[in-house]
Amino acid sequence: MKNLYFISQDDEMSSIQKMIYKIQMSGWNIHPDKTCFLCVSPDYSGIVAQHMSHGLSVDGEIYHIEAVNVPFPDEDRTNYVINFEINYAEWCLDWENFVLIEAGVIRGGNYKWITESMEKFVLGNYHTVSLYENIHSKFKSDIVSTYYDANKEDLHFWWEKPNNHWPWSDK
Repeated sequence: MKNLYFISQDDEMSSIQKMIYKIQMSGWNIHPDKTCFLCVSPDYSGIVAQHMSHGLSVDGEIYHIEAVNVPFPDEDRTNYVINFEINYAEWCLDWENFVLIEAGVIRGGNYKWITESMEKFVLGNYHTVSLYENIHSKFKSDIVSTYYDANKEDLHFWWEKPNNHWPWSDK
């Protein structure tokens, strides 16, 4: 059994601040009036998206956040893809840019299908960020706060409780 890569509340907040700084230094042309934050897997990434929305505010405006639900590893993604593509087409009526936000990119599968869906429409510009990203992920985010090795450790946040959808969970 692998060790847990345990993210304490302090670690999480520190990584969020690091991410905010990296985005500020990136030179991305994003502003709250033309950019929407997409909170990928809101049950895991909600804290990150909310803090980033406020931490990157410009001219007294925070970023609008939309939730992108994704399947657990043991679920089929078909309906998630359909729902995302319908929502994305609507979001593109209001926003020019999108920043996809993930607390942890483990295998990269969700970012892969989401960005492929976005590229079908060729409507908005997008950037991807991950608070924690596995060095072996098949998707490489534009900006990552902290890398880890999932071959050695399982990512685990301080607030996370075992659930029936993850292999390490107690059943």
